[in-house]
Amino acid sequence: MKLIRPMIITGLLLSALPAFAQTTVTANVPEKESGKVCAAKVGFDSKLRLSPEQRAKLGTLHDQLTLSTADKKAELEVAHNQMRRLFEQPTIDKQAVLNLEAKINGLKDDLSTARVNMMLASADVLTPEQRAEFGKMHESRGWRHHRGHEGLRGQSERKVG
Repeated sequence: MKLIRPMIITGLLLSALPAFAQTTVTANVPEKESGKVCAAKVGFDSKLRLSPEQRAKLGTLHDQLTLSTADKKAELEVAHNQMRRLFEQPTIDKQAVLNLEAKINGLKDDLSTARVNMMLASADVLTPEQRAEFGKMHESRGWRHHRGHEGLRGQSERKVG
């Protein structure tokens, strides 16, 4: 009885979702070389004005990152599952937890380094103007969200002090 009511409500909500769905908005963006107008989603690509060669290179770099990190991502997921199971035991083997934590940290470091290397290689594909525009895009989206609170704190301290 307790499960029937939530299941009915969920079913009703899921059946009503298509009525609330928004349609995809596209814009007509003129292509540089041919002067033709094509329908494209406005965003990353349109702001940076990537050439087809740049798009292909960036796609290849992303694919290479995905392939080169797939094993480590899977290994990281398994390690997290193992860690969860260690903590579910009646008695926790502290040394096993610490060893697994060291392994997890190493995998995270490797994945982070691979991501940074891909970002460096991607930056080489972009022109200086595109890199500047890319930086502006990320600043407006909170690229530095980790330091956001520090910046606000610093501003308030300056006003008071």
